[in-house]
Amino acid sequence: MNPIGSIATLSGDLLIGVIAGLVFIEETGIPVPFAPGDLLLIIAGVAIASDTVEPIPMVAALLTATVVGAIIGREVFAAVGRPALMKAADALGFRPGLERATHLLRRRGALAVFIGRLIPGLRISTTQVAGVSKVPRLTFAAGLIPSVIIYIGFFVGLGALAGQPAVRLFHRAEHRFFVVAVTVLAALAVILSIRWLARRGALSALEPIVLGVRRDMADSIDAAIFRGGEWRQYPLTRRLWAGLIDLAIVFAVAILILTAVSGLDNAEIVLDPQGLLLLAIIALVYRVPIEARTGQTIGKTLMGISVYGPDGGVPGWWRAAARNLVGVVVVVWPIDAVLLLRSHRQRLGDLLTKTSLRRVAH
Repeated sequence: MNPIGSIATLSGDLLIGVIAGLVFIEETGIPVPFAPGDLLLIIAGVAIASDTVEPIPMVAALLTATVVGAIIGREVFAAVGRPALMKAADALGFRPGLERATHLLRRRGALAVFIGRLIPGLRISTTQVAGVSKVPRLTFAAGLIPSVIIYIGFFVGLGALAGQPAVRLFHRAEHRFFVVAVTVLAALAVILSIRWLARRGALSALEPIVLGVRRDMADSIDAAIFRGGEWRQYPLTRRLWAGLIDLAIVFAVAILILTAVSGLDNAEIVLDPQGLLLLAIIALVYRVPIEARTGQTIGKTLMGISVYGPDGGVPGWWRAAARNLVGVVVVVWPIDAVLLLRSHRQRLGDLLTKTSLRRVAH
């Protein structure tokens, strides 16, 4: 049974009461996942355009339910939210960040409430933070009321102008966004979990396999190709195999995202400009943060190599971003291939950012 479809079949005062009631419940801070407020406003607009309800009672009920619900939500979070949140902040160590956010909301006052209440997905959170931050009631109301008028006017007007297709489009887009967001978060959780386990030695059972590929095979290949001992500090084969591991991770994440968006039967990666752009974006999102903070992606960790800045430490954000941005530009790959044959194995991105990729394990 589709709750949204059931609501859309109602009419008259019953429809007004149901939509206004659900909006009121959501505004107080109680989640209504099957009927988000934005979609309810669009349905109200469709009902007005189709003469199912009178416009003035519907709009008046929506304004009243939203404003009263938000005010009650602010009071609830002002009364019980701050002590509980502060305990969690102290336990998790993010109290300084919470204090800064509270200070910003208090300093910006009504303007911050107004802007936050206009952003889909942040409306209820703005009310909750305003309560936790003890934003004065009049200040909250000064930002709340004009934002509610604009917000309701926009979404009800969208429903009245676009009609039923707007409901289907919004519902489909919201579902896709939710699936993609869950997929990306799940992939990120897997990547971070693997790194966390690896850094604490929990993957030691895989060490014989990793060493067999990394030390015995990769190093013997470099020893056979290159003369001298510089290859030990700047190994090429380890670097190539680390890149293949990271590329496999990027492809897996891309397939997960495409499957979430288009379904299992239609998921495929085509190496046209759009496909390459998707892979490049995923690669940057995956590589830049962990290289900036640790110098090692999952592939580099397994291969025992790391990116270093000019001072011998981790490269930092701008160097990690710059070297990887250059690395995803296809036209420079032939140049990189030539540069990697030099003694220090620095590709173009490394030369520009003064970084190097060296061995950290034997």
